[in-house]
Amino acid sequence: MEYLKKLLKPHQLVSAVLYPATVFIAFLYATVGNPPETYFSNKRNVLNQFFVKIGWFWVTLVYFAYLYNVRSKRLQNTNQFIRGTIRYVFVTLYWYIMTQWLFGPSFIDRVYVLTGGKCSSLVQDDFKASAQLANVFQQQTCRRLGGQWEGGHDVSGHCVMLIHASLFFWEELSWMFYNFTAFVEMKVRDRAQYWSIVSVLAIASIWWFMLFMTGVYFHGHFEILSGAIFGVLGWATLYLGVFPKIPDIGVPSIYL
Repeated sequence: MEYLKKLLKPHQLVSAVLYPATVFIAFLYATVGNPPETYFSNKRNVLNQFFVKIGWFWVTLVYFAYLYNVRSKRLQNTNQFIRGTIRYVFVTLYWYIMTQWLFGPSFIDRVYVLTGGKCSSLVQDDFKASAQLANVFQQQTCRRLGGQWEGGHDVSGHCVMLIHASLFFWEELSWMFYNFTAFVEMKVRDRAQYWSIVSVLAIASIWWFMLFMTGVYFHGHFEILSGAIFGVLGWATLYLGVFPKIPDIGVPSIYL
C-alpha cells in the first residue's frame, strides 16, 4: 500500500480501488447472492441500448463539451484544447484497438480466436455454412452472418470500455478532487461550464452502474476479470506512463 501511495496521486488511489472493487463485488454477488431477474438483466434495457452500445459517441460528446467550455475556456486557452485533444486521441486509439480493429480483428477478437474460439453455424449439421463461417474472425461479422461466437475466452468489451472511459473522465476531472468549491461556484458564475461538467459526471455515473450490472448479469467471472484488467491497463499505460512524460499533458489547470 505504501508503494501505491508513492506511485499514485490521491485521486488515482481512489479510482484504482473503486473500479476493480466494483467488478469484484458484482461477480461475488452474482455467485453467492442469487440475483433476481430485473429490467437490467435484459440486454435491451435503455441504458445498454442507447448509451453503452454507442458508448464512445457519448464519451466524445461530453468530453469535448467539457474541453471547450471548461479546460480551454471556450478556446481562450488553445494549448489546453490541443493537449486535451491529444489525450483524447491516445485514449480513443486504445479503445479502438481493443474493441474495434487491430489491422483486422480487434485485440479482443484475436484473444478469443487464439484461445480456441470460432464462428460456427447456429444450424446443426449445416456443413456449408460452417465452412464459410470458419473463416470469420470478428464477433460482429459472425453474428451479422447468422453465426455464433463460441469456444474461446471472451474478454468483456463492455467492461473494457466502461472502465477505460471512466478512468479517462476521472483523470480529466481530477482537479475537482482537490478543489470541489470551484465546481460549485460555476453554477452561479458560468452555467455552461457547470453543465458541461455535470454531463461528464452523469455519463460516468451511468458507466459505473452499467459496469456493476455487467458484472452481475453478463459474461463469466474470468471474462469480467480480463475485461477489468485491460480496462485499467489503458489508464495505467497512458496516465501513469505516457502523459506524465509530455510537459503539461494530463496536469489539471489550477485556474478554471
